Amino acid sequence: MFDFKGLIHALLRKKNGDPVGDLKSATIWVQELPKSDIAQAQQEIVKALASLNANPATSLKERIRVLRYLDEKALPLQETLCSEYLAAIDEPSSPAHRHLPTILQFWEEMANGYRLCLRVFAKMGGNAGIHKQIPLLTAKALHFYAMQAKWSHLRYLPVEPGIWRQLHRLYLFAEQEKIERAPLQLYAQQDDTTCMAEYLRAMMLHLANPASLLPAQIEMVDFWLDTWARSLVIESAFRPHRQLYAVNLGDTKPAHKLRRNMLGEKYRYWGVGMLLITIAKVVERLKQGESPASLKLSEDCRLPDCFDLIDEIARRWGGQGGARKHERTAAEKTLLAVQGFENIVAQMKGQHRASVSATCRAQDNALDGQTVIPPSGETELFEEVRRWQVENESLSGYGITFSRNGAAPLRIGALIGLKESSAPALAIGIVRRISNEPPRRVRAGVQTLSQTPLLVALHPLPNEKGRPASAIYLPELPKLQLGRSLLLPSETYAQGKLVQLRAQGKAYTIRLHSEVERGGDYVRSGFDVVAKH
Repeated sequence: MFDFKGLIHALLRKKNGDPVGDLKSATIWVQELPKSDIAQAQQEIVKALASLNANPATSLKERIRVLRYLDEKALPLQETLCSEYLAAIDEPSSPAHRHLPTILQFWEEMANGYRLCLRVFAKMGGNAGIHKQIPLLTAKALHFYAMQAKWSHLRYLPVEPGIWRQLHRLYLFAEQEKIERAPLQLYAQQDDTTCMAEYLRAMMLHLANPASLLPAQIEMVDFWLDTWARSLVIESAFRPHRQLYAVNLGDTKPAHKLRRNMLGEKYRYWGVGMLLITIAKVVERLKQGESPASLKLSEDCRLPDCFDLIDEIARRWGGQGGARKHERTAAEKTLLAVQGFENIVAQMKGQHRASVSATCRAQDNALDGQTVIPPSGETELFEEVRRWQVENESLSGYGITFSRNGAAPLRIGALIGLKESSAPALAIGIVRRISNEPPRRVRAGVQTLSQTPLLVALHPLPNEKGRPASAIYLPELPKLQLGRSLLLPSETYAQGKLVQLRAQGKAYTIRLHSEVERGGDYVRSGFDVVAKH
């Protein structure tokens, strides 16, 4: 294996004290990096960047040349590491999770490097060649700070105030230099962008409410913003009837919905009218048969799910999303919680065995549309599950908090079984929002789908082969505008499929509707009763 330490020590003996102190040494050094170990190669580049950033003796001209060279060479390595990590983000034991420190350190060192170039320029100036590069250097710095913000969103962590502060300062610098709208390419073969677009990309991703999106959805929305952010224009004049969002460039907070008290010389404003028109045109072309890739929606944009995500994000940006349908009240109580379809079914089977006679009486008519009355009495289930603290609650859900342990991480869309200590039965909910707070605190929003679910069995029709599968019947909840539905294993579901549903001594032939929602291990689907037996 190549001797990295030997190479670095040899380069450190150079007079400038930097392993990549000039473009020539950096070129030689990069050529020696291992071609077969991407992670190790990127780790060495991160070390070299840290060394370059810490060396004040490097001239501005050479600093820019080396930084841009390492940036170009590291790009495919970083893309590979990010892709591998995101593919395994829900698998904590995957070796790809070892990439995370390198990924984060690269974003940080690159952002610091470009910001340092601008600081030196602002203090000492530069020749015409350097001055010509200032728009690109500024856009690069904005891009790498935006990447740090995005990777906080991907892990449901709060974005550090310092990152917002640097983004604001960089955009203000771009305005002062009158380069905020100068067209440029971050990398060869990429479409033109601007400092304004790079800044707005970070702001609009935050305004998409990423705490309620899956990591893959966050990645996709950010990809869309690479193009869509160019439809937005930042203004310094306050025009409340045309603008929807505002940000204080002197603050350490992200953009917010515009309020009339947001006035001052450092406030900036923008509307989303042109952005929504752009999105509407994209949707129309999709409906006409154009491929998502040809419309720069990425190859991961799969219809019809992609339609739903575009519609939801457009609603959020247009100010129509995020409003709570039911008032929340503060609460202090403990919930016992179990995660995952199979675990919930196991808990419900235990509950069923403990109180079968009461369950029969209460739920005998559930599928006929009558009210389900929960059985009385306590059962000792939940012996090895989490305890969640309720901070607030509403008619449709809970705001909860708990401490992370070694269990599988919580994810958006996860199916949750919940039980209050005084409740006779298990409730069913879905995680809609997550916020991780270092070191181990987790806050989440859980929508409750039913307080009175019923465990049922799905059998193949008499003339068909197959094994029965457990499912969970969720009665209709008119107050929450939730129709009756089934939760069933993903592998069991098929739209239009006929199955025999059996529960409490009764049997029904039902036809499954199109899916209402799909999680990692379940599908929620409506159904019609075709026949009673």
